[in-house]
Amino acid sequence: MEKEIEVNKNIIREDLEAYAKYLKVEKNCILCDKKNHETWAKYGSYTAVKCKNDDMIWINPQLSEEGLNKYYEDYIGMRFKDEIKTKQRKVQYQLDKEYIENWISSGRVLDVGCSGGFFLDALSDSFEKHGIEIDSKAVEYANKTYSFGKKVNSVRIEDVKYPEGYFDLVVMRGAIEHLPDPKTAVKKVSKILKKGGYFYIAATPNAASFCADLYREKWNMFHPVRHIFYFGADTISKLCAPFGLKLVGRHYPYEETPYANIESDQKEVLRAWELKMEGKFEKIGRSPSFWGNMMNLVLRKT
Repeated sequence: MEKEIEVNKNIIREDLEAYAKYLKVEKNCILCDKKNHETWAKYGSYTAVKCKNDDMIWINPQLSEEGLNKYYEDYIGMRFKDEIKTKQRKVQYQLDKEYIENWISSGRVLDVGCSGGFFLDALSDSFEKHGIEIDSKAVEYANKTYSFGKKVNSVRIEDVKYPEGYFDLVVMRGAIEHLPDPKTAVKKVSKILKKGGYFYIAATPNAASFCADLYREKWNMFHPVRHIFYFGADTISKLCAPFGLKLVGRHYPYEETPYANIESDQKEVLRAWELKMEGKFEKIGRSPSFWGNMMNLVLRKT
């Protein structure tokens, strides 16, 4: 475990060193548009703030567009290097697919931030599959690998040209927390989603979780380069409601996932809580997987 924690720390440290110079974009809360926040977590040059009005958490300042483009160059190549996590993701794709297919199992689907098309591939072939992704190498991989690959394009969600009401399902799996402008993105999702269609936000860090509050910058979902906004179900609901998207389902996968080691995870979190209560936060390592860390949310367009 100590070795794993150290690896995670090194990953974050390398990103900080390489990208901190691109921290230029100051933002008010995306929910209330006010500058009424306090520091929630801090790691090196990076600060996460929390809105006092509505509990929204975000990195402030954030990377510029230049910094983000640089970071996501060949993002798929970086992910492929970790063979263990690649295998774990394949299992998780199936679990996340089973959850959404309880709600909808056919129609047109758009996966926003689809990487190489892996989750699209996991979805039922009853879907007509489309994807968008900013990493050109991931798009190239999807184009070459899958039968639906020609419907995967390198474009941002804000710039897609699909007709209004074109999709039955729009997916953001492990994506919304990466977006520099989630409000505009959600507005576009609502526009291209048909009435009664579903918006599936999956594999997304849950900032309202016990571990997020306990560990803060040592939470295993805290990555101030790639994770820009930190949501809970309530803040997602507030973000989406003005665009006619109503939260109708929520799930917090843990026990059934390939990441859980229930007994050791419990012991580690309990020890971290004890250390924090003793005022010894500096002795806490990076958090393990735990209940509530991740969330899958289903919203329906009214």
